[in-house]
Amino acid sequence: MVRTAVALLFSALSISLPVGQLVAAERAQTRAVNPQAQALVEFKKRVDAYLELRRAVTQKFPEVKETGDPAKIHEREVALGKGIAMARVNAKPGDVFAPVSQQLLTIVEKDWNSRSAADQKAILAEIPKGLVLKVNQPYPANVALATVPPKLLAQLPMLPEELEYRLVDRRLLLRDRDANVIVDVLVGAEPTRAE
Repeated sequence: MVRTAVALLFSALSISLPVGQLVAAERAQTRAVNPQAQALVEFKKRVDAYLELRRAVTQKFPEVKETGDPAKIHEREVALGKGIAMARVNAKPGDVFAPVSQQLLTIVEKDWNSRSAADQKAILAEIPKGLVLKVNQPYPANVALATVPPKLLAQLPMLPEELEYRLVDRRLLLRDRDANVIVDVLVGAEPTRAE
């Protein structure tokens, strides 16, 4: 009987030790999470949520089979953009970018400061002065699609093919390619133009 009690006690201790160690390891791992990595995971969740909403809206506006007619393609683009904007009627700047906004602001600022005055001027020259772009607004057809310099693009989080970054007056935009609608605007990257 004493042997049985000792055996049971030993079994209980040997079972509880690994569980206790497991809990301690889990707590240590929770504290050791890289905040930037965690922010990227949250950003990806928000991008995925947008893509899910987009898929639902896209089902109402099927792809144009006849690609030879630009008017039909444009008509679908406009309808898709309006459909997405209506589905996100309460969208505001930062809805997607928020988890990584500080990282993105730092990246954009460092990139901007690393450029020569001529380089900065060339980037700003792509966009008309006073252009203000907002969430859910279509990117204006009469304005050049301002590119993100390759050096800067390489530092930004990867996006699915449906989305792209655009840089307008040092403001980073998230744009839906097919719908030509602005999904998000990075808040805090204030434009500065040398006159």
